[in-house]
Amino acid sequence: MTAALKNTTYEVEHSLIGCLLKSGLNSAARDVTSWLTPEMFSTFQLGQIYSAIQRQALKDGMIDILLLSSNYGQDFAILAEISKKTYGVANLSAYAEKVRQYYQRRESQRIFLDIATELNSSRDEKLDEIASKGLSLISRLLSRGGKVKPIEMETLIDGYAELLQERTKPTFKDRLLFTGVQALDDKLQGINETDICIIAGRAGNGKTETAITFTKNIIENSGSVLFFSLEMSKEQIMDRLVASASGLNSSKIRNPERMSDEDFALLGHGMTRLQDKKLFIVDKGGLTMDQIIAIAEEHIQEYGKPNAIVIDYIGLVRHGALDGRINRTYQIGESMEKLKTFCKDNHSPVFLLAQLNRNADGSRPTNADLRDSGSLEQDASQIIMVHNQRDKDTNKPHKYTEWILTKNRFGESGTVYVEFKNGQFVECDQAIAWESHQKKPEPRAAKQYGTRNAN
Repeated sequence: MTAALKNTTYEVEHSLIGCLLKSGLNSAARDVTSWLTPEMFSTFQLGQIYSAIQRQALKDGMIDILLLSSNYGQDFAILAEISKKTYGVANLSAYAEKVRQYYQRRESQRIFLDIATELNSSRDEKLDEIASKGLSLISRLLSRGGKVKPIEMETLIDGYAELLQERTKPTFKDRLLFTGVQALDDKLQGINETDICIIAGRAGNGKTETAITFTKNIIENSGSVLFFSLEMSKEQIMDRLVASASGLNSSKIRNPERMSDEDFALLGHGMTRLQDKKLFIVDKGGLTMDQIIAIAEEHIQEYGKPNAIVIDYIGLVRHGALDGRINRTYQIGESMEKLKTFCKDNHSPVFLLAQLNRNADGSRPTNADLRDSGSLEQDASQIIMVHNQRDKDTNKPHKYTEWILTKNRFGESGTVYVEFKNGQFVECDQAIAWESHQKKPEPRAAKQYGTRNAN
């Protein structure tokens, strides 16, 4: 290898490590670490660092400089210096491909030299065998082009053992997201960082109010939420949020002339509770999923990863114009695939609101009632159906709304009851609420019609 090529190889390997350290475990890094191996590095130290990065990505689901130093024995100063000299991460995949090509060049030269040495010292009858061996080695080498490699059981067991150990620590629950509604959290057992949780229901049943309930609880527990409201304005969202925090009916807040001195005191208390909380609202309609993801990624760069992202709702996301060849179901499926990749790359769970088909009116909803796309059910880790069975005679809503867990990948399914009080959902006694839903309405007395006098 010439001095110039040796220097170029080092710079490319150095830049690759820098990109991985700066980018974290995004989709490009996940792809690279699935096929690039430490032996492909010509610089031993950089190969060792890459080996630690690859193990951390597999076992911990992240790439983090601090933990590479403390848990994997890497020199923090060296890692920090490599990261500092890296100015962007856009070329990560290209650098990885270059590392592979330089490795193939070096290995090809070594194979050719070994074969030439064997040919010079072998008998004539061995020539074909040696040549075939050389061709086989070269063919195998050239076939190693960015292929995903299966992970052996020994590596999987090591990583899983560490994961089990992490789960025993009190801090492990910090990685899970909780809604703040105890009865629901008991069933969910926590929402994972890469989950999509769908909140679905017919119009007027309380999808947005459910999302706002979760949002208030998360931010009051020192978390942060990025809220995409494609239907309501930020003022309308704040009306509901402040009403929830103050215990007032949102209709009073919209009409302050009806408020008493006590109401204003409660309002002030609610606003104080929310003042320093980390809620960020985007209230622009007609966004595409690409735009939503771009805004979220920029937000993460500036403010850090939110504990949850809310999208209200999938039916108002712009999926592109229908041209007769691509239907809405396919377009929503593509949008869901992009959202799922975003969650996996950024470890930010999403509450995704969705409408139900009209044929769900008046009946207990199922996953089949999700509007437009089966991919919603497929890609969701949890599905919460917001349902309120109205009285057939009076058309009045039931006192208790049902949150029906029709899908829960990591916990149990079932129903949780909440009471709609002062325009917001509040927790209630589950046994009393369940019993109220079991009561059948009293049979109506038959109408008495007068009979003619026979006389």
